[in-house]
Amino acid sequence: MPPWGKITIFLVLALLLAGCRGHKAAEFLWPDLGDPYVQTTNEWTRKDSLHSGLDTEIIARATYKSPEWMQAYIKKRAEVYGLTSDEKVQLRQNLEDSLEHETRFFLALAKGHKARGSLKFDDPLWSIFLLHEGRKIYPLEIRESREPLAKLESFYPYVNRWQDHYVLRFPPVNGDSIDLVMSGPLGRVELNW
Repeated sequence: MPPWGKITIFLVLALLLAGCRGHKAAEFLWPDLGDPYVQTTNEWTRKDSLHSGLDTEIIARATYKSPEWMQAYIKKRAEVYGLTSDEKVQLRQNLEDSLEHETRFFLALAKGHKARGSLKFDDPLWSIFLLHEGRKIYPLEIRESREPLAKLESFYPYVNRWQDHYVLRFPPVNGDSIDLVMSGPLGRVELNW
């Protein structure tokens, strides 16, 4: 039997065994699926995209840093960095204080050739704002994240190297519904919570 024949038989047997143990195979291939932090992040993350014909102009993913997401983040950060109980208390206090004074989002943008450049306050391509109860709320800060990619991937599972990453800070918003909007000459992207 030729060597490629043995490899083919091995692969077929491996796939059959994985099929028999589908749940175990899924855990092996995607270990984060059962992670409560990943599930919480997915619940508080929205995605929208803008296309021009067959070209993708922009793919936007944003995580709303809600109180529920912040609780999951504290546990994950404590796990990743081995925080002591005092450090966890301090982190919780800092995050609770920030929730009183601002509404935060983490934004990942994959941009096509027409949408190149950094997102900023005086951006000629994009106006970014929240729509809340019929009012526009403009950001206090639009900051490109300088965090290492490995750190971002730990806390935002959808992050990859082909995106630009931003932290968006807005005045505090209370209520059931928030829409994060990017609007400009190329079109409109709207993320709803």
